[in-house]
Amino acid sequence: MDWKQTQIPAGGKLFKVHNFNFLFKGVNFHLEVDEFSDGSFTAHGEQANDKSNVIESVNGKSIDDCLSSILKKIQGRAK
Repeated sequence: MDWKQTQIPAGGKLFKVHNFNFLFKGVNFHLEVDEFSDGSFTAHGEQANDKSNVIESVNGKSIDDCLSSILKKIQGRAK
């Protein structure tokens, strides 16, 4: 089945969610990359044990692109 070809009712949005855990300097982050049927990707995340530590959303052309961008944001905060 090609989920991107599924007919979506007006007002709806279908996307695939990719979940990742990232451990960096002893801190665990939950990351999510959303893959939309139009080919766009968005990623966001948060620290696993501190929901107030949110990683701002990033956009990209692929899962790898989004993950690279969000990992750089996390690394930049740790300095």
